Parts: sequence; structure tokens; C-alpha cells
Amino acid sequence: MKTRTRLGLGIATLVVFVVSAQADEERVSVLRAGRVLDVVSGQYRSDVLITIERGLIREISDASEVEASSDWIDLSEYTVLPGLMDVHTHLCDNSYLGAEFDHWALPAASFGIVGVVNAKKLLDAGFTTVRNVSEPYYAGVALRNAIRSGWIEGPRMFVSGPMITMTGGHGDWGGWMAPEHEVRTPAETVADGVDEVRKAVRAHIKHGVDLIKVAATGGFYTEGSIPGAATYSVPELRAAVEEAAKRGFVVAAHAHGEDGISNAVAAGVRSIEHASLMEDASLQQVKEGGVFLVMDLLAAHYDLLETDKDYSDKQLGSSNEDTYRAYADRFARAYRAGARIAFGTDSGVYPHGRNAEQFALMVEAGMEPIDAIRSATLWAAELLGIEKNAGQVREGLWADLIAVKGDPLADSSTLKDIRFVMKAGKIAKMELSSTH
Repeated sequence: MKTRTRLGLGIATLVVFVVSAQADEERVSVLRAGRVLDVVSGQYRSDVLITIERGLIREISDASEVEASSDWIDLSEYTVLPGLMDVHTHLCDNSYLGAEFDHWALPAASFGIVGVVNAKKLLDAGFTTVRNVSEPYYAGVALRNAIRSGWIEGPRMFVSGPMITMTGGHGDWGGWMAPEHEVRTPAETVADGVDEVRKAVRAHIKHGVDLIKVAATGGFYTEGSIPGAATYSVPELRAAVEEAAKRGFVVAAHAHGEDGISNAVAAGVRSIEHASLMEDASLQQVKEGGVFLVMDLLAAHYDLLETDKDYSDKQLGSSNEDTYRAYADRFARAYRAGARIAFGTDSGVYPHGRNAEQFALMVEAGMEPIDAIRSATLWAAELLGIEKNAGQVREGLWADLIAVKGDPLADSSTLKDIRFVMKAGKIAKMELSSTH
């Protein structure tokens, strides 16, 4: 009898929860925006009503044509934009902490716990969607699923599994160990040759990823690894691309130097991550191939200038300041050349939540403010394949919206102070001024 009573209470609770969830989904919300940025035209529309239902933007109309209501969410003193997207994050990794965040010493569960904290930070910072490219132990997959299930708050996530890298490649840590001690690298998947690469891709797909990430060059955070040196061959990279494509997946390639970028583009990857040592020849290949560039100026600024890390072993041949300036110049050249650029910051290299600081760095490097915003909305949505659902404030699209005080086209720093965040029609943050 007691068991039956508990079961009855459990069913009743479940029914209440389902009804409540349905009611929340069906509730109509109306926002009154002082102005809305049309990211396609680059123009503002003033005094706008945005009606939201079932997580979508149902209608956009002129507020002046309707009698004001106290039920409206009053954003009349704010500028409304589409939710921002960062397409290169590591939410389950706090590598910026250095030895304090030792991948070898932490239990696997630690990465998921860190992810929960960082996911909320990014959502509060106005990033309603992220592409999370490589985490230890499929922690990103677990975090994405927890957000989808409503267990925790966070951005919409598109995730890879651990980065696929060659023996001794970027992410294959443990070179400090004697060779008789074979230990699996905690963060990445090591695969050599076409067959092993194919098998690694298949394993990642089996475990629920949304995309594949491979290392086409060395990297900065791995001892003994050279960022400018190519790693995988074209056949190995093509194997990853072909195997992923069988199931409708794309490949993101970590690539700093010329040869690695060229190999990755020839193999058919969807995006080049970093491109910090890219020259004109590989830039031309990137542009002709329609490949996206994700150039993480903020992570570079943090490592090279803010914390002044010692990269004397990376064969860069320049000071940290000169290395950063050269990277910013490469970013500017790519932009002027008309390359497809999507906003990605490599969060985790620097403290999560600071992502929007990259807008000012992009503008400082020579990008127009509206294009910096487009890179985190329109163009990021295109890279993710969700351009029919997100990236604009438009009827029929997801109700992913943010609000700032001021004019982000005149001052990119306004994007560091997000006052209102809505994801899929649900308010995640609302910190509005009490007086107008």
C-alpha cells in the first residue's frame, strides 16, 4: 500500500511537471525594444514589439501602433540583438588555471562540474549558442545533454568529442614520462594512419557528438609540439572528413601553420581553427574552398600579452607582442580578402565569460563593428548549419535574444555588459535599470 501511495504521488508530481512545462512553452511573451539591430542590413529599427510563443519569434511589429501594456517586458531603453554565438569553446576545461587544473590529477567528474559553472557564465554573457570543440571524457556531450534536458542552464551546444591527434601530436601529453610507461592521454584521442583515424571518427559518432575535431598541426599547450608544423597527412585528414560525412557530420581542424592549413583545406574540412601563422597562399586556399576561419584573438591576447606565457620553444622567432600583432594583421588580411569568418575565442585558455571582449579586438584589428557582430550571429549560424533557425531577430526563428545599454555599432565594449538574455523564449537573465 505504501509503495502504491508513493507511486501515485510520483505520477501526480510528474503530471504537474509536464503540465507546467507545457504551460511555460505555450506562454506568449511580448518584449518592447527601444531598438532592434537588423544584422543583415546593419540598420536599427526603433520602438519594436517582439511577440514570442513556443520558443519562437511569432511577430515583430511597431510598438507605437499598439496600446501599451504592463505585461510587456520593458526593454525600451535598450538595444536588442540576436543571441551571440561562440564557435570555439572548451566549457569543461579551465586550462587558464595552469597546474591548478591538472588534467592528469582530476577525476573525470571534475570536468562536468566545471562545465556546469562555465555554461551559466556564457549564457549570462549573452552567448545562447556555442560550438564546443574538444573536452576530456566526452564531458561536453554530457553537458550538452544536461542543458537540453533542462537539468541546468546553459547555451545551446554543438560538441565534438576529444580532439583526434597523432602520436606525439598536439594534445598527446605525457612526453615527460619514460617510454616504458604507456598512459592514455586524458583529453584527446590518439590515432595514426587512415584506418585508425576512421575508427576514431566512428567511435566519436557512436558516443553522440555533433561534429569531429582533428589536429592538423602542432599546438601551443603541448610540450614539444610546434604550432607551425603539419601533423596529419592529407589522406588521414580526408579519411576523417569522409567518415564524418557518411553520417552528415563536418570536421573542424586545429591548424596554425601553412602546411597544416593547406592539408586540411585539401581534405575538405568545414573550418580552420586558429590560423595564427597563416600566410597568403593558404588564405587563398581557404577562401577558394569556402572554408570558415575561426581566429581566436582573445585567447592569443590573453596568452601572449596579458599573462606573457613563455613560448620560446615554439619556433616563432618573435616576441609575444610581435607575435600577437602579426596574428591581428593576419586576421585583418583574411577579413579584407573576404574569407568567411566565424566568431570563436578558445574560452578555457582564458577565464570563461569574458568572450565578448573579442569584439573590440576584432574591431581594433580592422573589422567593421557590424561584421564583428555578424561573425557571432549570421556567419556563426551558417557555420553551425542553423541559419534557418538562428542568427537574426526575425519572425519564425528561435527566440534567442539579448539586450544591451547603448550602441554596439558605435562601441563594441557595450557587448561586455549584457542586461537581458532570452534563450528559446525563456528568460535566462534580466538585470535592467530600475529607473529610466
